[in-house]
Amino acid sequence: VVAGDVTLDAKGDQNAMFVFQAGTSLTTAGNVILINGAQAKNVYWLVGSSATIGTASQWQGNIIALTSITLVDTATLRGRALARNGAVTLGTGNTITLP
Repeated sequence: VVAGDVTLDAKGDQNAMFVFQAGTSLTTAGNVILINGAQAKNVYWLVGSSATIGTASQWQGNIIALTSITLVDTATLRGRALARNGAVTLGTGNTITLP
């Protein structure tokens, strides 16, 4: 579970990569904030089963899940949502933009 804000600081390196691995599920109730040159295209969330991006979360990066990905109502994603064995499910008022 990721609750609250997660700040990723590239320290001036626009090529800085951020890779997070969740062995099973990823559930969010917060936001990803990119600073000092960090870019959503260089952030990866690798999930062992399913990811749920919570209501009104502002998430950044590419989510790669083995099973499924759900964006709950009004969640936004700047990145990509890729589910290998299941669906990517959207709620009401979601926005997904490419990084």
